[in-house]
Amino acid sequence: MLPAVRRHKPTIVALVVVALLAGGAFAAWRWHEQEEAAEVDRARRAAEQRERDQLARNIELVARLQRESAGLMPPGLGPVALGMHRDEVRRLRRAMEPGRTQGDPDKIFFEEQLPNGASVMYGFQKRGLRLTQIQVLSLLPNVEALGPHLVAMNETYGSPTGVWDCPDAEGVPTRRFTWRRSLVTVADVFLIFRGRISVTFYLAPSEVIGASLQRARCTPVPRDRIGEFPIATDEQMAAHGGSGVPGIGGGTGAQKAPPRGAP
Repeated sequence: MLPAVRRHKPTIVALVVVALLAGGAFAAWRWHEQEEAAEVDRARRAAEQRERDQLARNIELVARLQRESAGLMPPGLGPVALGMHRDEVRRLRRAMEPGRTQGDPDKIFFEEQLPNGASVMYGFQKRGLRLTQIQVLSLLPNVEALGPHLVAMNETYGSPTGVWDCPDAEGVPTRRFTWRRSLVTVADVFLIFRGRISVTFYLAPSEVIGASLQRARCTPVPRDRIGEFPIATDEQMAAHGGSGVPGIGGGTGAQKAPPRGAP
């Protein structure tokens, strides 16, 4: 029997070695599997932390937007502020109704007619339904009212941070005055046609106002030309579709909301 034992001894040793190697491989595989699972868990927790941090930043940004814009609202619209949810604004402004113009892919608009004849346009983000812009459209009674209006704006907001001529506000020229703050900017948009002056008070985040200035191809007005306002011609108004532009209505003087909710 001894020769038989000698013949099988290498085979037994080989099996033992294979078993040991297999056990080591299994242990290594389990180690890698555990490391991979730990890495996935770390990545998940890091992503969740980034989401929490982003949410906290968004909440703080909305709070700052509300605080800053609340002090810039025109008389009669407080305590409305940018960053408020649509439902909250509707509770404060019960006369607000869905806007007739809803051409913006990113915003929903509501309108309100004020007792003094002015029209208010509220623009809310479709995602989140937060108030992102306010426009108040009105008519000055005559050209002589332009100076007192600007004096009142300067007394309220200080000296303008920008004065702009904008030759292409949807085909008609406008003059714009801007008062920029940290997060938001106030703008007054003037359109003059046949002696009538339309004024749009525009409050929005500064980047929104900046994009509006770019779209209208606005350029800074030299100091010696501040008093020279652009005047829309009959041809420009006709090309735009008549007098149905922001603040300039038909023969009745009725005001219309600006297309796409931006001057």
